[in-house]
Amino acid sequence: MYFVNINRLFSIIAAEQATDEGIGALGINLWNFIFQLVAFLLMLLLLWRFVYRPILKTLDERKLRAAEIVESSDRIKREVAETEARQKQVFEDARRQAQEIIAQAQAVADKKRAAAEGEAKVAAEAIITKARVEIASERDQAIAQLRREFSDLAIAAAGKVIGEELNTRKDLHGKVINDVLSSYSTRN
Repeated sequence: MYFVNINRLFSIIAAEQATDEGIGALGINLWNFIFQLVAFLLMLLLLWRFVYRPILKTLDERKLRAAEIVESSDRIKREVAETEARQKQVFEDARRQAQEIIAQAQAVADKKRAAAEGEAKVAAEAIITKARVEIASERDQAIAQLRREFSDLAIAAAGKVIGEELNTRKDLHGKVINDVLSSYSTRN
């Protein structure tokens, strides 16, 4: 059947070439045109089968790889952003903890300083009190010594003036002088 149709086609083509009407009038050789058309279709089939398909396959693979790379890049960007956020939070927590530690250390230092100041005040007051007691004791001793010396001098002076009688009653005269000195020191 195909042969019949092909023979018929060839006969039609030959008849048209014989006449100057139709395709022959345009200056086209029908046998060359059919041969070129078959060669073009055969070339198109070969290119499609052996060139275009592998190229399209390669392009599809590259497209998939590019999509994977973009997806991977987006995922990495998200991970980097999450990591930066976590890192920022960790730094913020560390900064807050450091500030708390500094505040605690400052509070402890203030307490210790206050305690040391209190202890220093107590120690200073104790030293001052001790010094006052020592000064008062030394003053009292000095006053007592001065009284004794003064009474001895007064007795010696009075003894020279009065003579022998004063030497015999030295205790009585010492008491009188001490009473006079006591009344004098209480007035001042």
